[in-house]
Amino acid sequence: MVSFDYVVLGSGVAGLTFALEAAAHGRVAVVCKAAISETNTLFAQGGIAAVLAAADSFEQHVQDTLLAGAGLCNEAAVRFMVGRAPESINWLQEQGVAFDTDKKKSIALGLEGGHSQHRIVHVKDHTGLRLQQVQGQAARQHPNITILEHHMALELLLQHGSCHGVQLLDLKTGEPKAILARAVVLATGGSGQVYQHTTNPKIATGDGLAMAYRAGAQVSHMEFFQFHPTALYNPASEDTFLISEALRGAGAELVLPDGSRFMRRYHLQGSLAPRDVVARAVYHEMQHHHSPCLYLDARHLPEEHLQQHFPLIYNKCISIGIDAAIDFIPVVPAAHYQCGGVATNLHGQTSVPGLYAVGEVACTGVHGANRLASNSLLEGVVFGKAAAAHVVAQKYELPESMEVPEIPAGQASPDVSGLKAALRQLMWEKVGIERTHSWLEQAQEQVRLLRLQLQKYALALSGEVWELRNLLTVAALTIEACLARKNSVGGHFLLQEAELVQA
Repeated sequence: MVSFDYVVLGSGVAGLTFALEAAAHGRVAVVCKAAISETNTLFAQGGIAAVLAAADSFEQHVQDTLLAGAGLCNEAAVRFMVGRAPESINWLQEQGVAFDTDKKKSIALGLEGGHSQHRIVHVKDHTGLRLQQVQGQAARQHPNITILEHHMALELLLQHGSCHGVQLLDLKTGEPKAILARAVVLATGGSGQVYQHTTNPKIATGDGLAMAYRAGAQVSHMEFFQFHPTALYNPASEDTFLISEALRGAGAELVLPDGSRFMRRYHLQGSLAPRDVVARAVYHEMQHHHSPCLYLDARHLPEEHLQQHFPLIYNKCISIGIDAAIDFIPVVPAAHYQCGGVATNLHGQTSVPGLYAVGEVACTGVHGANRLASNSLLEGVVFGKAAAAHVVAQKYELPESMEVPEIPAGQASPDVSGLKAALRQLMWEKVGIERTHSWLEQAQEQVRLLRLQLQKYALALSGEVWELRNLLTVAALTIEACLARKNSVGGHFLLQEAELVQA
């Protein structure tokens, strides 16, 4: 059995920030379910929110975040994050991230939904990709960091109530392994794959959240899943491509099939309203017009501007026959971001000693009921650094040995793809953008039956089976939280049963 000082599960911005900071004080293992670059961070287009302009202030950024979070943010956590945003940008620049600049050679600041000022630091429309490249290269070159690609974490290892390791599955060989550590950090991202339509990559199956729950960690705010209003509508593709909010910040407008603008009827900020408002508005208008999608109109923006500032989006559209300079861009809402997660304090500590969580898997309370645009990459850097500083200062002991429970490997394998498809459709239809109490109760019963079907089998030692197990855990926790929240707020929107009868 191998041992490290620290093991971090996940290689997005939160995980690699932790690893790069902690590696100055000990040996770090970075466990990646796929390749090191395959993360939610990779697909983050917009940028990082930070107060850098003279006209802006920490207080404005704080208030924008609190407003988007619909009164359910942890204000102390919000102020902690916002106050550390400028130094986080400096740290990323020191790592080698070259952000876009304006004509004066200062960092260029974009505008996104819910923000009262231009404060989005970015690298064109692929900020996450650039962060992933720079941090991934730095991690590969660091002598104190070991990267374990294609290894899936199965269960956390506890000793006397404290977390000191993790059981892994080598997805290439099928061999189970175990790692001991002073402390374990979850940076496994979200669980968008629990929904039929999502901007998240296929690896986003809630593994860290489910493992932490099984280990006794507290979870919070699971009813608040953010749906992004503008994913590219492309029925020919199984993958969902995000159309960044930054495009609306640059002037693109949401329009109906006839080309008319409609968002001002829903919110004073129009197409730049908070995401939960925009997603519901798009969803309502799609239903009202019996349309499979709505549209973004960017035709009034210069083609050169689109190509220079939004090359990823522009070229993706061109690849499916849409010229954003002359055509409407078809868009639909899709599950995007898990606002809840494993409950932590400002240092990333969970309720289980020795277990930390950072990034999307964690719930610090900074997002409340709905995340403000471009606060997620910021959260990953701020709390990744905070967790590293805390875990090093704690001087956790490395256990000399630990009993590792055997994971029985079943021979028979369930119809994983069929069960997963049924779960994802169920969650989209009953626990999606709009919900009712009766739909949630129906979903709860269906998830119970799906879990029973899976329990018929001694779990085959395969990544797909364990992912399904984790998704079912996430679904059950989400539905339970939804049923407990009796009022509509942020990403949790309850239709009154009477409205459905009248409709």
